[in-house]
Amino acid sequence: MAARKKRSVTHDDLMQAAARVDPDLRRRSQLLWDDRAQPTRGPKRGFTPDDVVQVAMQIAQDDGLAAITMNAVSASLGLTTMAVYRYFPNKEALLDAVVDAGLGAPPPFAEPRGDWREEVTLWAHAKRAMLCARPWLAELPFVAAPHGPNWLRWLEAVTDSLSRTGLSGADIGQMLSVIDGYTRGASDTAISLARARARGTSEQEWAAAVGADLGRAIGDPRFPTFAALLTSPSDGKPRTIDEGFDFGLQRVLDGIEVYIAGSVHGRGP
Repeated sequence: MAARKKRSVTHDDLMQAAARVDPDLRRRSQLLWDDRAQPTRGPKRGFTPDDVVQVAMQIAQDDGLAAITMNAVSASLGLTTMAVYRYFPNKEALLDAVVDAGLGAPPPFAEPRGDWREEVTLWAHAKRAMLCARPWLAELPFVAAPHGPNWLRWLEAVTDSLSRTGLSGADIGQMLSVIDGYTRGASDTAISLARARARGTSEQEWAAAVGADLGRAIGDPRFPTFAALLTSPSDGKPRTIDEGFDFGLQRVLDGIEVYIAGSVHGRGP
């Protein structure tokens, strides 16, 4: 039996998929991608939608994502609450814009370009630094939400590096998930520390609190393996949080390199 020929995804396929998206989410996505140079309704005023986004971002930076309300934003701008709705139709649309602005754009790769592994390392460290600088992004709930231009800029950057490995499009898509998943997951500790610092907790206080919770495993019969890990002799100076992140990242990239050797060069792992 002949194998079915694979068909590339077309623009029409994507448009048909978009048509099946919840109308509210589709409208929010449209607002993210549309030009926000001026308010959506009413006469021109002294602020732009991007001004509103910057004020909301500062509120999130100071007090967390949950602190962003239309009342809080309007008070910071010196406007009435209803006036803010001229810029964004609802709080959800404003939060979408705040999150995309918070992500920012990834730093450009230097010229001449390095190899793919060097660039992916730089990308992962840059994304981790961005997440730690804006720890409120970690407060986002895991629900369907629109994704804006900056989200795609980060994906474009790492895809551009991986596309030079010779891997297929499907394999690159899987590697994106592996690299981005590691970057976000392994940044949890650093983000936790950044959030603690933002609330006035010192690194020593934060480390003591985390250490006390980890220490509960010692002597508890439910956690024998982890307790043994905690009490095992140290074989040298422990890694810092940053060193631990890079150690794990390099092991992830080791695995990808082995896969490339087997699938692209035909040598097998």
